[in-house]
Amino acid sequence: MTLILVVILVALAFEFINGFHDTANSIATVVSTKVLTPRQAIMMAAVTNLIGALVGHAVAKTVSSGLVDSQFVTTSTIICALFGGIVWNLLTWWFGLPSSSTHALVGGLCGATLANAQNNFGAIIWSQEKLKDGKIVMEGVYHKVIIPMMGSPIIGLVGGFIVMTILYALLRNARPMWVNRFFGRAQIFSAGYMGFAHGLADAQKTMGIITLALVTATTAGSFEALPKWLGFLKMEKTPAAEQLLLTVMDGKHTLETAAKLEEEGFKMRSGEFREAFLSMAAEVHEDLGDAAGAERTRADVKEDYDANVAREKARILPKVPILGPMVAAKPTDWIKALDDVQEKAEKDGKQPLPSMAGKVRELAPDVPAWIKVVCALVMAAGTSAGGWRIIKTMGHKMVKLQPVHGFAAETTAATLLAVTGKLGMTVSTTHAITTAIMGVGATKRFSAIDMKIVKKILGAWILTLPAAGGVAYISMWLWLKVAG
Repeated sequence: MTLILVVILVALAFEFINGFHDTANSIATVVSTKVLTPRQAIMMAAVTNLIGALVGHAVAKTVSSGLVDSQFVTTSTIICALFGGIVWNLLTWWFGLPSSSTHALVGGLCGATLANAQNNFGAIIWSQEKLKDGKIVMEGVYHKVIIPMMGSPIIGLVGGFIVMTILYALLRNARPMWVNRFFGRAQIFSAGYMGFAHGLADAQKTMGIITLALVTATTAGSFEALPKWLGFLKMEKTPAAEQLLLTVMDGKHTLETAAKLEEEGFKMRSGEFREAFLSMAAEVHEDLGDAAGAERTRADVKEDYDANVAREKARILPKVPILGPMVAAKPTDWIKALDDVQEKAEKDGKQPLPSMAGKVRELAPDVPAWIKVVCALVMAAGTSAGGWRIIKTMGHKMVKLQPVHGFAAETTAATLLAVTGKLGMTVSTTHAITTAIMGVGATKRFSAIDMKIVKKILGAWILTLPAAGGVAYISMWLWLKVAG
């Protein structure tokens, strides 16, 4: 129990550091163009970070279940992962380099998990096919981290260049004084948009880590004797539920297994986990020839699913334009989802039931509301602490900016982050805004960009994953030596 609290505190420390480390991402341009004072910009960034952090959880789900095999993750693994990310963040902050907190965290998680798995590289989910809404999607580090890591800087650079070129064409006959006045006001909105996107993209990583820690502890049975007032720490999947799924995957299931799956399902709150376990119970009933049991259980699933759909339709927030679709939940029809898994397994020549159990076992929980609120507040507090070293590098040293340039860079980077955040990709806020600033600067002339600073930044980018991963790996290795 003590270790879990340590994990939460270390994760929140990472979130705070992420806040002041990445403050520059959302306010460097608005400060350098003198549209807002540093104090005004930091307060605006703190508020917009808070709003962005409370919206959506696609990235959090990726971090909590889509990058490493959870059976090799313990509370000590997560502590070491966070330690690796924190060390690298503080080091790059000290030298004023805008490295990626996102990739520091991912590198730390992969490094610590690899050490705990005794160098079994299968513990890192590199590339994996998953069925989602009846379609095959690719998950894993390669698709959710590496490809976005390589692609987002290019999109940021080209996007910034294109947006600025269009603005130049539209404003070629406008008076400079009018342009500065108009975009001075417009940049307040683009900087707010950037702060929102930063919260949406970055705060969710720590939410995912805390959720992963709580799932790990719950599944391991660490919360069995938890006091009632701390019940909010428990996740849905109990050790018994995990064991039942493994029994089905091993082909050792009986009618008693189906009954226990139903029992575990009804212990869970109404929602995706309950529907998934009850649907799995129905499949086991059917596999063993109990048609009546299968029909009864599917009726329970349908009743629960219809209630969740009706509840979502009644909510007001998802109806709000633009923001609404980001916060709208889409309940999964688990009966159909498992039918799709069965169809694919039969096509691939595999046993359907173990594949279905594997699908349920992969289910990542929604991030609890209290985790969202706490992480959002801590990031906002970190943002309010500022990050002047990095602001100086990004806002003043790379390229000299005017309000129109700041508007173009922020709009480009924020849109990139909002789109990838919705898709659950762990894209770096730092990469997005830095390359957008470069693209905007390149429209003036390529010599406007200080290439010495750019080389330092690129070096920090290349080193982030292996450096944070290396610190986490060594930390985990030492932990195992001391503990064992």
